Amino acid sequence: MGRGRNGFDWEDWGRLDALEVLAEAERLFGTDPAHTYLTGHSMGGHGTWHLGVLYPDRWAAIGPSAGWHSFSSYGGGPTWEDPTPAEAMLARAGHASDTVEMARNYLHHGVYILHGEADNNVPVTQARFMRELLSDFHADFSYYERPGAGHWWGDECVDWPPLFEFFRWHERPDDDTVRRIEFVTPDPGISARSHWLTVQTQSDPLEFSRVTIERDEPGTAYTGTTENVAVLSLELHAIDPGEAVTVTLDSSVVNLGEVDPGDRIWLEQSAGSWQVIPSLPAGLKNPERSGTFKDAFRNRAVLVYGTRGNRKEDAACYAKARFDAEMFWYRGNGSFDVVADTDFDPELEPDRNVVLYGNADTNAHWRALLGDGPVRVERGEITAGDHRFRGEDLGCCFIRPRPESATASVGAVAWTGSAGWIAAGPGQYFISGAGFPDLLIFSADMLRDGSDGIRGIGFFGPDWSMERGDFVWSGGSDY
Repeated sequence: MGRGRNGFDWEDWGRLDALEVLAEAERLFGTDPAHTYLTGHSMGGHGTWHLGVLYPDRWAAIGPSAGWHSFSSYGGGPTWEDPTPAEAMLARAGHASDTVEMARNYLHHGVYILHGEADNNVPVTQARFMRELLSDFHADFSYYERPGAGHWWGDECVDWPPLFEFFRWHERPDDDTVRRIEFVTPDPGISARSHWLTVQTQSDPLEFSRVTIERDEPGTAYTGTTENVAVLSLELHAIDPGEAVTVTLDSSVVNLGEVDPGDRIWLEQSAGSWQVIPSLPAGLKNPERSGTFKDAFRNRAVLVYGTRGNRKEDAACYAKARFDAEMFWYRGNGSFDVVADTDFDPELEPDRNVVLYGNADTNAHWRALLGDGPVRVERGEITAGDHRFRGEDLGCCFIRPRPESATASVGAVAWTGSAGWIAAGPGQYFISGAGFPDLLIFSADMLRDGSDGIRGIGFFGPDWSMERGDFVWSGGSDY
């Protein structure tokens, strides 16, 4: 169920759990990556579609059984026929759940779709939709619809012999033999790699990045096209030592000179052309740290509540931190450390994520961990770049890189007053598939008016700046 019976539908932390379990199984049992398969039933069927599309080079074949392909088609995920700019940002933050937009990633492996014709839980239309989608471009998928069968038709629905026979004759190709890659990712922080290609940094965060690239037989010439990619890397395998390699991306030709097998090359797009760089530039978003706000609760996060306010403010900070920890314990079967700002020493664990509760006036670590950033929350006021919002009914969630760490992040759950605390209280960032961008500023009106209560929303740029970011604002500098 993805971290327990109240888990995450194999999305978000459930997705991470599946990858961690796979890594542990590989370590314990010495399994063969070339013969690793992914299957599941019902919610597990959805997880199969989800992990299968995000990590296409991990599996020899996948077999979703009675699975639903996305929250927008099943499960009540938010959709907007004519979204406002703020709603479009919310939808963009949830792109990792958009299976259909990434469907060509299924070309990496075989797909066996299994569903009961009379399923009254997950409608068979979910499977039929994916059958039609794959039939337009995929040459290696099978489909079986059990006549008259419901959602559960005995042990066979999870132990269907033809499915496992399909698995038996599929093998994941070795990276050295892969000549052509099509890869789509919503966010390198979620899914960055396909065989010898890694998307390191996006130009527009959380818009889909696409790469189609192929290499010749000797591995000395790479040719491809990209969309929404700022930095990528290639691992060179299928070459002889000392070979000269040429990469042509988007009609931009890069001569690498002599390279050796196993070398990794880094390429950055600037002013419409690609160039070789020594390594990933410091300070850029990357697979280790890419946002969004929900990412603050990864990496053994510690929740730090403020104690520098008055009695009521301190109680609110403690209550919200405790509530989030208990919510994750209940939904995610895991625990966060909850620590007062007076007891937290940042120097002891410099590479853990930290989530601060309160604001710059009430949390003692705000200045040290967020003081140089573009977002500041105080009593009665939020400043985000050139935008200033006034009132005691404002809440804010955002994420920033943690100073002095190459991997850790700092998140903030902040408010400007007692009404702002009420607004921030119901934040559902532990709901699977719910999209939270890098920055969300909202008023208590959001509890009544939905997205109309959003005051600012969006994504910091690839360099974590507001200037290169993409934001939607409601109100002026003195709103």
